Amino acid sequence: MNKILLLIFMFLSVNLFSQKTTIDTNQICVPYSVAQKILLDLNDYDRLKEVIVTYKSEIYELNNKVIYLNKENDAWLNQDKLNNEIISEKNKAIEIYKSENEDLKKENKRLKTKNGLYNIISAIIIVPLTYIAITK
Repeated sequence: MNKILLLIFMFLSVNLFSQKTTIDTNQICVPYSVAQKILLDLNDYDRLKEVIVTYKSEIYELNNKVIYLNKENDAWLNQDKLNNEIISEKNKAIEIYKSENEDLKKENKRLKTKNGLYNIISAIIIVPLTYIAITK
């Protein structure tokens, strides 16, 4: 009995799981709407490949532009730093000129006072001598 069942099982499995005929794939028909969608997808894919190349070139150009602008920005930063140093040096020079100007103002005021005193003293001496010279 086991042998018969084994033979039946083998016969059924060979017949059920084996390919009986070969199918010619040239005769497979795709509906028109499906074929149209496939062609549209393929066209979109080709268009996207062209867009990707364009985007890659744009990205490359933008990257070069960014590098150039960074270099230009660095140059402006260096020039700004140099200008700030020049301005600080000029401010130091202005402070020195201001302090010297204040010193000169004080000296000028002292000399004016001294000159005024000399004029007063000389007037005190000259007026009596002139009076004496005129009256004699």
